[in-house]
Order: sequence, then C-alpha cells, then structure tokens
Amino acid sequence: MLREGGGYVAGIDTPAGYTRLERIGTGAEADVYRAWDERAGRWAGLKLFHRFVSGRSEEAAFATHVAASVGLGRNPTIIPVRAGGITKTGRPWLALDWTEGRLLSEILRDEPPSPADSLRLVIVLADALAWAHSLRPPMVHGRIRAEHILVDTSGAPKLTDFAVPRPTRARIPAGDVTELAALLFEALTGGRWPGRGEPDDRLIGDWPGLTELFDEVLTPVPAIDSMAVFADRLRRVRGPEGAVSTPPATPEIKSPEMSYAPKRVFPLLALMSLLPGRREPRRRDR
Repeated sequence: MLREGGGYVAGIDTPAGYTRLERIGTGAEADVYRAWDERAGRWAGLKLFHRFVSGRSEEAAFATHVAASVGLGRNPTIIPVRAGGITKTGRPWLALDWTEGRLLSEILRDEPPSPADSLRLVIVLADALAWAHSLRPPMVHGRIRAEHILVDTSGAPKLTDFAVPRPTRARIPAGDVTELAALLFEALTGGRWPGRGEPDDRLIGDWPGLTELFDEVLTPVPAIDSMAVFADRLRRVRGPEGAVSTPPATPEIKSPEMSYAPKRVFPLLALMSLLPGRREPRRRDR
C-alpha cells in the first residue's frame, strides 16, 4: 500500500516485523526497500523477490540458502544477511544490514584507487571468498563485479548478495576466481576483459608475475581454480612489503595506504546493484 511521501507500509506481501518501507530500487529479480526492523530496532535492507516459490522442495531450498547466507555474516568482508523467508503470498525475501558507502563501480569511474590500493582491495575480497568457498557446502558468489561490491566509509570492501542457487544453473568456485581476476583487470586498466588492447594495460606489463597470472586465470580453461591459490599469487605480485614488486614509473603511487574520501556518502545497500532494470532516484541524507 502506497502512502503519502512515497513510503510503503507493511502488508500481506511483505514480511512481518518490517515497517516504514521505502522502495529504493526495482528490477527484473526483486524490489529493494529500506525498512525498519521492529525486532532489532534498526534499519535494514529488504529484498523482496518477484518470483513465487512453487512447492515445498523449492521452499526448502531457499530456506537452506538463507541459513547459509546468515552464516556468511561471520566474515567482516561480507554484508550479513540477518533473516529471510517466504511471505504469505509465496514470495521469497531477505533482510540485510543497512550499510553506508559507495559502490566500487562509482569509485572506479570517478576517482580510481592507486594500483597498489586496487591490489590490496582485491586481496581482501579474495580472502573472504576463499573462506566462503571453504564452507561445507561451499558458498559461491556467482556474480562478482564492481557494481556488486560496496566500499564503506572506512575504505573496506564489502561483498553482498551471493546468488541464490538455481537447479538449472550450477555455480562453481572457479567462476568466482575468473570474475575477481576480471575485476582486478578493470581496476588496473580502466577497461573490461576481454578487449585487451583497448584499455591502458601498460601497468600490467610493468609488474613481474601479473601478466602471467592473468594469462593463467582469464582463459577458457583456467589453470587456477582455487581462490586461496589466487590470493597467494596476488600477494607475491604485491610483494612482501605491501607494495608491488616493481612499481611502475607512471602513474606514480603516492601513498601505500588505502584511502577513499567519498565525494558523497549516502546509505546504500550493495544489493541494489543486482537490479538491472529501472531504479528510482536515490535519496541522499543531508
């Protein structure tokens, strides 16, 4: 039910215990709301899927995914899923922590981090994903792109919205390795893989081991399918002192410390980025 001011109130098609709903995005997969968690007494991000579960087997599979997603909150690099379930009308939903920050896609577009900072950020993500892959069963993200990563106000990257498993579309840990390598390529060169020759990829050639690593991972049949191995190889490229082995002459790396000073900070869930369709304008806190 729509109310004055553009807000939404809880109804039969929303989970109990979440009020003061305000839709912040919509797309092919789900609607996303900012909602007040009455039980916890704090704001949450509420993702309400468009699809309806069909049968008890699908409902049980989603419950298993919710339980595994809640467990991911033990890792500080992953935005926690706090709850999830099925509405009275049969729509799956997830509630996540409300996090302030900027999407990595915005940072790469507006004020790209230094090459050393890009390596450091991707290593942090690789460690978190290696941990998720070590769970039983493994938790695979399935859609690692800059649009799906939030950088909080302290400069720490945060993963969110691990893909809901589909019976017809199996996801494997090796896919995360390839996608994270492609993300690093984009952060370093300003261009997406493939299309090597279009972006400025001179930086890659200046770092011993990095070209070889990309060649091993960004191929139709990757030689590296372990996220833990990929993280270790990245550390070798980065060097023992926290910097690249042979820093390139240009552009100059002015500071080895990661520092993001957002031009604007607004409350935004990284899960919004999963919505490929139309979005409503974002609200900024003044």
